[in-house]
Amino acid sequence: MFNVLIATGGTGGHIYPAITIGRFLKENNINVIFSGRKNSMEEKLISAYGFEMVFTKGEKFKGVNIFHKLLVIFKLVRHIFSSVSILKKHKINYLLGTGGFMSVPMVIAAYFLKIRSGICEQNAYMGFGNRVLSFFVNDIYLSFNKTLKVPFKYKAVVTGNFIRKEFENISSETKGILIFGGSQGAKQINKLFVAVLDKLKNIENLKIYHITGENNFNEIEKIYKKNSNSFQYEIFPYYEKIWELFSKVELIISRAGATSIAEIYYNAKKAVLIPYPYAADNHQWYNAVEFAKSGKGVILKQKQLTEEKFFKWINFFLNNEQRFVKDYKVLGDYKEGLKIILERVKNV
Repeated sequence: MFNVLIATGGTGGHIYPAITIGRFLKENNINVIFSGRKNSMEEKLISAYGFEMVFTKGEKFKGVNIFHKLLVIFKLVRHIFSSVSILKKHKINYLLGTGGFMSVPMVIAAYFLKIRSGICEQNAYMGFGNRVLSFFVNDIYLSFNKTLKVPFKYKAVVTGNFIRKEFENISSETKGILIFGGSQGAKQINKLFVAVLDKLKNIENLKIYHITGENNFNEIEKIYKKNSNSFQYEIFPYYEKIWELFSKVELIISRAGATSIAEIYYNAKKAVLIPYPYAADNHQWYNAVEFAKSGKGVILKQKQLTEEKFFKWINFFLNNEQRFVKDYKVLGDYKEGLKIILERVKNV
């Protein structure tokens, strides 16, 4: 049996692509094991697909003080030794890291054991962790056709970003807007959108689907109820099967995380993007810049955004196909990308 371990964790942007890759490899008779934290988001999501999972630890390095950095380095050594034991026990033939600090000890352990390995970079600006891991891996899988700060470009191949199967072949015949800010919601986006509800009343046949996040739900729901006779809407604190809502809308208003960009792009939706200004390395901005080159989106800076400007762009995309027509390929073909990973795995 050929064994692949996928190291992932942290956010859905790292975990969902890992699951898609794991499902594809399993369908092609590869035994897939995942590693991640116990009692975590990755454990919850991965276990739902019936994969075996081993539990590891990792430490965030960037964005902490010098004392904490030294502590992280000390703990990393222990985590690497623990990862070595796991890789040996499960006789791993190929190690794949899909981002997040949880991948670091596993990738380094694979390097010392001379196990072939690869990393996935979902963003248009390679993160600090993956820049470090580039020294230790054989393969670098890029989502965007243009990715900045990639060391060892000879190791890199564009594979696209791996969206879940449920997002494939979604279309829409209705005039709808979906607003969401990631798994925790986005308070500023919520606040801005409800501020323009009055102006949206005049758009015929419009239906709004709004995922607020748990913390903002009650406050935002009260505002919608005041306007309940003006337009159709559905509001949720969280929505697990978000692809169901994608099929009902033509315009998305969201942050610019890598997974959101991929789901929007591959389903040919239009988007008003408000990148999270405090994201590491400002990576959401670079994701949004690449998407905007397709003509199907606009980037709005949160700190400079006014209600007038916000409504202007919402109205524009609901009444126009796109800003300009350009055959610009934002992301690689992820279906071909899955085949590339399978080929690399089998040719160990």
